Amino acid sequence: MPVITLLSPKGGVGKTTAALLLALELADGGASVVIVDADPNFPLVKWATLPGKPAGIEVVQEVDEDAIIDTIDAAQKRARFVIVDLEGRASARVTNALLMTHFALVPMQGSVLDSDQAARAFQSIRRASTAARRTIAFAGVFTRTPASTRIRSRVAQQIADGVAEAGITTLPTAIAERTAYRSLFAQGGTLMELEGAQAGAIETARANAAAFAHDVLEALNAARAAA
Repeated sequence: MPVITLLSPKGGVGKTTAALLLALELADGGASVVIVDADPNFPLVKWATLPGKPAGIEVVQEVDEDAIIDTIDAAQKRARFVIVDLEGRASARVTNALLMTHFALVPMQGSVLDSDQAARAFQSIRRASTAARRTIAFAGVFTRTPASTRIRSRVAQQIADGVAEAGITTLPTAIAERTAYRSLFAQGGTLMELEGAQAGAIETARANAAAFAHDVLEALNAARAAA
């Protein structure tokens, strides 16, 4: 079963939010999902302890960098999808997880610092590809963008253009900055179950999450077909 890994050397880019949104959308479509939480702060493990976790999602805490290969392998045998939320810094855990990965996703914001840090993540993926002696497909995804797609700073546009010129694919859908996404980690559950949120805001957030998940699956399928 496919392994989708998210990594970024820079904190605060929405990596864990992207992992959770993807898992929720996959589970909503009827797929079983195991999330391997290998972020040192274990934010997804904490989310899983809150009320409302879908039955189709299992969250596993991974603390042993040497055992993560076995953890991912076991997860593949009991779920349709495995999503790995990695720490940012280069480590044996990151390398080992990438060796098991079918598609790697690097979340980034439209800033020079984020672009520089994302480049390090792309380098890690390429090194893992060399070690694995196979191509590990990957893409970037812009995160925490303004809710209005018409608003993009000049710097952010330059970053997007530079990423494209470097031959790095980015997903068509950017993950917007939305209160609903942050609320998931405070209240638990899914987007449709958030309390105290406006219906319109939830629908818009859900549409954004669904489009993002669709892009990931399209990229994953393309990568597997090319393998």
